[in-house]
Amino acid sequence: MKDIRIIYPILPIVALHLYAHIHLIVNAYRAIKSREVKYRYFRVYEGDAPDYLKAARDHYKNFTEQPILFYLLCVLLFVTESVITLDIYLAWGYVLFKTIHSFIRFTSNYVPHRAKVFYVCYFILTAGWIRFIISLL
Repeated sequence: MKDIRIIYPILPIVALHLYAHIHLIVNAYRAIKSREVKYRYFRVYEGDAPDYLKAARDHYKNFTEQPILFYLLCVLLFVTESVITLDIYLAWGYVLFKTIHSFIRFTSNYVPHRAKVFYVCYFILTAGWIRFIISLL
């Protein structure tokens, strides 16, 4: 029987992704309105732009990278019906630390704290993938 609980952690990550997108749009509008950036900057994202816009863009780009592996892992666990309780805990752990990571990026953006939390996300995700691969053997 398929364990739907592995799908639930995907939902807050998607919501966080959408929030990061809105954050990027708001910061882009702010930069354009204040004339800190010209429209042509958005053609290839090169040239001068304020740090707050670059930070918002980098955060949004992050959601097209590592979380993709999280989505894929959750879906594969669900489809192969190989979900165990550990997978649920790892998935929610990833959500927790990804949320903390995003909070840091949205506020202080203090790199040492952000890096630590990023690596916790990375190791949780890696552990989930190792657990999944072992389940296939």
